Amino acid sequence: MSSLVRRYEVRLTPSAMAQISDAVSYVRDDLGMPQAAARLLEELEEAVMGLANLPNRFHAVDAEPLLSAGVRRMNVRKYSVFYRVDEASLAVDVFAVFYGTPSDERVRRAFASGTEDGR
Repeated sequence: MSSLVRRYEVRLTPSAMAQISDAVSYVRDDLGMPQAAARLLEELEEAVMGLANLPNRFHAVDAEPLLSAGVRRMNVRKYSVFYRVDEASLAVDVFAVFYGTPSDERVRRAFASGTEDGR
């Protein structure tokens, strides 16, 4: 049965990695909460890497051109993780990690810049 389960490669754009790093640094340095920062990093990493299994389980973003491009959103604590599933290469491309609920325009800009990273 396990041979029928498809695993996807999870890839993060440089901007998504920087956004995660910035969030963790903010909690650790600006808020002075190193243990909370470590937990946040662990939760974000676990959730993002968990997209390797059933990445389509999260809702598609209902705004064009994101909807047509297959962009999906996953929430981790108060963070929104945006990604696209590439079925042809069995890959998940994470292109943005924002605190809260960003505007559709901000997600569009992040998606446009994420696709310029070669994905």
